[in-house]
Amino acid sequence: MNVIDVLPDHLLVRILSLLPTKTVFDAQIVCKRWKNLWKRLSSLNYDRASHNSEDQFLEFMDRTMKSLDSPVLESLSLRLAPTETNYRVVLMNDLLVKGHLRKLDLVGTNPDRSVLAKEAFQFHTLVILMLESLSLEDYYGFPISLLSLTALQLTLVKYPNDESLSGVLSSLPSLQDLTLDRCISDKPITTLAIVVPCLKRLTCVRCPDYCHLNHVIMLNVDAPCLNFLSIEEYWRTVSFADRKMEKLIEANVTVTFSNTEKLLRTLISAKRLSLCLVTSKIPHGNVVFDQLVRLEICTCQREWWILLERVLLDSPKLRFLKLHQKNSFRIIDPHAIWKEPSSVPKCFASHLETFEWRGYKGTHEEINLASYILRNAWRLKTATINLHPEVSLMMIRPLKIMELLAMPKASTSCQLVIQ
Repeated sequence: MNVIDVLPDHLLVRILSLLPTKTVFDAQIVCKRWKNLWKRLSSLNYDRASHNSEDQFLEFMDRTMKSLDSPVLESLSLRLAPTETNYRVVLMNDLLVKGHLRKLDLVGTNPDRSVLAKEAFQFHTLVILMLESLSLEDYYGFPISLLSLTALQLTLVKYPNDESLSGVLSSLPSLQDLTLDRCISDKPITTLAIVVPCLKRLTCVRCPDYCHLNHVIMLNVDAPCLNFLSIEEYWRTVSFADRKMEKLIEANVTVTFSNTEKLLRTLISAKRLSLCLVTSKIPHGNVVFDQLVRLEICTCQREWWILLERVLLDSPKLRFLKLHQKNSFRIIDPHAIWKEPSSVPKCFASHLETFEWRGYKGTHEEINLASYILRNAWRLKTATINLHPEVSLMMIRPLKIMELLAMPKASTSCQLVIQ
């Protein structure tokens, strides 16, 4: 007996919901037990590439939807081939309109050819909306009925102008999770405003390599309820509302930022920080990161230790510190010299327990900085230093290891691991 045949019906239906709908439909010929099970599916996955023609594709969708026994359709995933699929025909299906759809995942192949119809914004029961490689219409003045939408993901989406996208976002009263992944406006060099009072998670992924400088836009974020923030935008100028995000727990920020001090002030409530910033001379303020317990600093930017020192001195409860070259490029200034600060961060004496450095090359500045941390971190339990691949030469690696082993340590219980 086939192992899958002994599974209960509800579990089989759940498994079938993860497969392409055409695969499940065709499989009923092989397995008689599946003949009626597929009709109980509440999640459908359609792929235009599985059909010979556009008409055949639309006919199959209509036929299978009408054959379903379930009155509620939880999820619909639709993948298009390079054709001109009529979204209005698909989205106005009776089952979709009346079936209390909760999740909609639409994937095109070219945002210049696949235009999303306005009907996609009329499902009042929709909770999750995922759009990829599509072009949005201009929704100015068009009513948006996504009152229940809590998660919106836009990947490689082209929108008419920033006012149009900002208008869509401001029309989503329940939105809590927003992801913008390489989305481009038809009219660049403007400001994209993300003003969503109830937003809790924001992820903005940088433009792809083919983005030109004329696609650079300014990202303006006003979301006071954020508890997770991730921004990776090298070509954008990013600004935040003039108020700290008091509910922020975690932030991963990789930006070209003109006012680093202002950025740090917006992040002071975070417990976990990962920073890769273009730094110049960062003035010391009277702001304290009194909640920060985990800090990661990217070493790819010029004089990154200035940022490190700034945050360390203002983080009395820090327990975990990681230095690593997070990004592939590295800006090196041969004239930049790290100078040991006149004061020691409070966390070194009271809280810092774990120190990790990945991509350690053993330059003069790196040796001095590593020594400074080991000499002053009294509560350190583990120090892990991962040597950069460039240090793997037979003669160089032993020398670097000996340098690290010879460094004095303030904590007698510290375990030094060199990889």
